[in-house]
Amino acid sequence: MKLYLVRHGQTDMNKEKLYYGWTDCPINEQGKKQAKALQCFFENIKYDKIITSDLKRAVETAEIINNGRNVPFEKRKNFRELHFGDWEGGHYKALKQKYPDEFTKWAEDWKNFTIPKGESFQAFYKRVERELDDVIAQTPEENTILLVTHNGVMSAVLCALLGMGFDGFWKFFLEQETYCLVSIKKGNVLLEKINCPILK
Repeated sequence: MKLYLVRHGQTDMNKEKLYYGWTDCPINEQGKKQAKALQCFFENIKYDKIITSDLKRAVETAEIINNGRNVPFEKRKNFRELHFGDWEGGHYKALKQKYPDEFTKWAEDWKNFTIPKGESFQAFYKRVERELDDVIAQTPEENTILLVTHNGVMSAVLCALLGMGFDGFWKFFLEQETYCLVSIKKGNVLLEKINCPILK
């Protein structure tokens, strides 16, 4: 099985560096250009299914990339980004002032701390891992999947596939308008490409 990983295109909230895990915002004009560049790249690559987070920014990016191709298109809620709860739509500096105690607890125990009305990193990681396991179990080994999702989800997927666990999470940052490629064969995982730029 080959798994291509692609991050959604830029959004305005993204550009403003806000926390917006489950906030359902669209991609902006730059995001559409990024998705179109990815579409030009993937039009020469055969994939058997496109899977996306069910959030608008991922779906829009996936629809542009897919561009009417006759392959199954599947939205999966469990591939959403971390749910930031009360922190959704806020900037780091403002939130740190508003929630000083919570931010201290988050810094001290980022794996287990549950964001107010949101979720813990551990809960996020486990739901992504379960969904990934389900995709792998349902996919014939000779098939190729294109997964369009979020930076945090992609980092969690790579950690799970490479056996790095929670502690490997901060070793990754996945750029927009790039792709990652992972091969999975008989339980063996090979990371072939990461943050690979699209040649224009």
